[in-house]
Amino acid sequence: MSKVLRYGKGRGTIEIDGSQRDLILGTIRAADPSIVKVLEQTTEELAKKSEERWLVRQPKYGESKGSKRLHKTGLRIIPPYTIEAFVENTAEYAWAIKVGPTSTTNIRQGRRLANVVLWSPARRGTQKVIEAIANETVKRLRKI
Repeated sequence: MSKVLRYGKGRGTIEIDGSQRDLILGTIRAADPSIVKVLEQTTEELAKKSEERWLVRQPKYGESKGSKRLHKTGLRIIPPYTIEAFVENTAEYAWAIKVGPTSTTNIRQGRRLANVVLWSPARRGTQKVIEAIANETVKRLRKI
């Protein structure tokens, strides 16, 4: 899993890499280290769990294309003052993978794999992130 830094949203998104990436990430972490730490830990955990549960095509149906190893995590800066954390599987076909009838998993046949192992857990984990950020904000306000 790699950490990515993007600027913008939609078709106007650019990916920042190299020394500029390190500089911007360092600045974001310095500005609010506890909240960025919560976002990064949560996205890494989601990506790891998704990768563990991601199904691999059975050999009798053809060769696997390796989508299991294509998870990315990162931060996205959306002007003017928004920072988002994200988890994604970069395989072009990841959204289309469905659980088959002979799958060795407890996921119901016909369900889309990305919805079950990536997006549903992300939605459930949102409340945990909100509470952690709220707790950090309250701690800071008490110090003032």
